Amino acid sequence: MDTQLPAIDDNYCNDNMTSACKRLLQQQSFTTQDDIRHQLIKLGFNDISQSTVSRLLLRLGVTKVPNATGKKIYCLTTENEPIKIHASIASQIEFITHNQLVIVIKTHPGGAQLVARLIDMQPHVDILGTIGGNDTVMVAPKDIMRINQCLQVVKQYLGLK
Repeated sequence: MDTQLPAIDDNYCNDNMTSACKRLLQQQSFTTQDDIRHQLIKLGFNDISQSTVSRLLLRLGVTKVPNATGKKIYCLTTENEPIKIHASIASQIEFITHNQLVIVIKTHPGGAQLVARLIDMQPHVDILGTIGGNDTVMVAPKDIMRINQCLQVVKQYLGLK
């Protein structure tokens, strides 16, 4: 029995679509936005485009991170809760060093943006900001005279000692 959803207002539809997308990301692993779009279509959101999926992912704070096999998947991040670092994050880091001006974190390919986001989501007085590429994160200390303290904060955030 195939049931059609009744016509509803855009805000209601957007809230439902956001909730559905969030549930999908919590239950399954997706490597492409098109895979997410197809699942949302199966749930009854027939007119959803790839750009709408992109906006949903942005609204939900989704990032793309490598899974245990190194394949990049979409992952929800929760900005309102403290981040709990597990060994899986620390395992993405090859090394951390500094040159008295900036801290450099070398990660496995694809891990840098997640690491940068984890640091940015936990503001600290010693950290000015981060820049994350594919496999390298640069952390700018607020004061280069306190770079060693900044390095210790970064290591603590990433579950390293």
